[in-house]
Amino acid sequence: MAEKKSKQEAGVAKGDTLGLLDLDYAQAEQFFIKRESYCNFELPPYFCFEEVLAKVSKVLNGKQLKSYCVSKDSASNYDDVNHTLLANKDGKYAWRPFTLIHPALYYALVNLLTSEENWNALRRRFRRFQSNPRIQCLSLPVISLGKKSDKAAQILTWWHEIEQRSIELSLDYAYMAKTDITDCYGSVYTHSLAWAINGKKIAKASKGKANLMGDKVDVLLRDMSYGQTNGIPQGSVLMDFVAEIVLGYADLILCLALKKAGLHEYHILRYRDDYRIFTNHPTEGERILKILSELLQSLGFKLHPSKTTLTGAVIRESVKPDKLDWLETRQFDKNLQKQLLLIHGFISKHSGSGYSLTLLKDFLNRLEKAHKRYHKEGKPLHNRYANDWHIG
Repeated sequence: MAEKKSKQEAGVAKGDTLGLLDLDYAQAEQFFIKRESYCNFELPPYFCFEEVLAKVSKVLNGKQLKSYCVSKDSASNYDDVNHTLLANKDGKYAWRPFTLIHPALYYALVNLLTSEENWNALRRRFRRFQSNPRIQCLSLPVISLGKKSDKAAQILTWWHEIEQRSIELSLDYAYMAKTDITDCYGSVYTHSLAWAINGKKIAKASKGKANLMGDKVDVLLRDMSYGQTNGIPQGSVLMDFVAEIVLGYADLILCLALKKAGLHEYHILRYRDDYRIFTNHPTEGERILKILSELLQSLGFKLHPSKTTLTGAVIRESVKPDKLDWLETRQFDKNLQKQLLLIHGFISKHSGSGYSLTLLKDFLNRLEKAHKRYHKEGKPLHNRYANDWHIG
């Protein structure tokens, strides 16, 4: 009799994904020190950090970073332990800092979170965060078991679990409120990690003793940020997960607050710092927004007022405006030059849209196919794109 396939092997066969919390502690450690986990923003492919992270992991595995310090000095006393780059989102002034965390500090945090005891405790804690099926967190990191990259799998998860799920919920709810947190990563209060991981009462009772996992995480985060208690570095899957710990705790206290307020007919989808709140009455949507705003302020967060809306057009608002605009306009032209003009018009109108990259990749694939076709037919170089571009 053939042996039963493991969950991971079955997933590979289907080209499926695994959630981060489906991994055991050893698998989680290996996931966090992968190249695309250490740096999840775009860099040239020749930048690879896996080798240095692997070497650091061999040295620090199971040990505390401070045992290698030559004095009692701390990394929190230095403001240049990491390397920060500014990325421009909209081609204008929306500069966003992305950080390459010092490999030793990065792995020290990985080592702490993925010890067998701590990782199992975190998995139990997330089960508590997700105990209310009406509040869904859909942004925990995923691992691709097929040919797609982890990042591509994460984007596909957003499309399926947020956009498509929102359209489904329009059958049950008449209104949808949308909002997000202003500068989420820059607003994380590091002391709140102890509240999230260990519970606020326990964390408060042991303040100053630094014997809880949450306290140790707090110390390492401050080591990365010149001792500051506000903000965590952005640009790695590890920090995405740290943010999810705090935001998961916010989900838990939101659940308790809504129950206390007597609100039961709602559904909330959260993807990192973005919220979609579904109700059947606009006043209930407004009440939930107010409760959410109050509890987030207790954690150091604020909702973005200009991005907070309440609408009865649930289906239309479930799809991103840039994508909807593309779907509602002419999308295809046989002539490559005219197709490029269509894309140019879209990008000019939606300069910060991530969907523009998808359109350009599709155009590049089409251009490469045209190149292969003309090459196969043996047409002269100067006539290669004559039929497509009306040139030559």
